[in-house]
Amino acid sequence: MALAARSAKTLNVEYVTDPVAIAEAGIMATPALLVNGKVVSQGKVLTESEIEELL
Repeated sequence: MALAARSAKTLNVEYVTDPVAIAEAGIMATPALLVNGKVVSQGKVLTESEIEELL
């Protein structure tokens, strides 16, 4: 969340725990990160710099 607060981009951050929603997104491993509806990372805890690169 700190990264979102510092970002010059407009970000919408959602914490999803619903297993059905997670499966519908095609996520097979958590944690996961979606950017513009596309899964860009799953099954790995990312560092802030890795997240910045994916955004």
